Amino acid sequence: MAGIWDTKSKVPEKRARELLKGAVDFHIHTGPDIYPRLINDIEAARQAKKAGMKAVLIKSHATITADRAQIARFVTGFPVFGGVALNWHVGGLNKYAVECAARMGAKQVWMPTTHTANYLKYVDHVPMFARAMPKDVQGIRILKGDGSLVAEIASILEAVAKNDMILATGHLAPDEGITLIREAKKAGVEKIVVTHPAASFVNYSVDQMREALNAGATYLEHVFNDCTPQVAAPLPPSALGDPIKAIGPEYCIMSTDSGQVVNPPPVKVMTRYIQEMLDYGFSERAIRTMTAKNPARILGL
Repeated sequence: MAGIWDTKSKVPEKRARELLKGAVDFHIHTGPDIYPRLINDIEAARQAKKAGMKAVLIKSHATITADRAQIARFVTGFPVFGGVALNWHVGGLNKYAVECAARMGAKQVWMPTTHTANYLKYVDHVPMFARAMPKDVQGIRILKGDGSLVAEIASILEAVAKNDMILATGHLAPDEGITLIREAKKAGVEKIVVTHPAASFVNYSVDQMREALNAGATYLEHVFNDCTPQVAAPLPPSALGDPIKAIGPEYCIMSTDSGQVVNPPPVKVMTRYIQEMLDYGFSERAIRTMTAKNPARILGL
């Protein structure tokens, strides 16, 4: 079967490019990184600026990106934001990494991603990560045997709340993510995002997506990378469109999660994402809600 980049959308690219104006890509991977990346932070910012976008948020599975974001913003004059993912590279469930990132202006804290116990069960779903994964890595769990959160989470939630950062669920399993969301709300965290719930290695059902929102999540972030050759079994775009339709665009963010060498640049990926969602049947207003209004709101723009 032909991959997404071997086909053309039925929707004219020009129409999608117009909708790209004012959009925010809430999830891109840039260089320098420990994994191959197509472009660096400054190139990503320049390309987004040229396309008329409003901002981008850069992510690394390995390092804090808030400091790099400041440099890219200074060089390009374009809003670039960063955060930190709590994998073993930064000490895992490490409140000091969160506090450090906050002092450098981080907007988002992701729970562990590639190092979660949940993700390691599905590591072959993303061949690039499978090839690079150390054989002795221990999966990070945030729940104890009785279903309660491990002790380290409390101080992390305190730091996120104190610094008014966004908490993202990373690659946690649905039961972990939903439990985290409930406790985060109790701890005073106001901005919570469920990270790519349709991804094969996260795999929330629509009912679980609703449960996450009822527990206190602000948005569900659906990413187009799930439909690309970066994953071993790419999803059809309808696998993103279906849950968005079921839940409602007002509760969703469209991001690319792009920057991989097997995919086009993030601006091109977002353009195609918009085309596919228009083809699915979403209105231009709904697209703007998910690509511009919702991500800008949670970033405070």
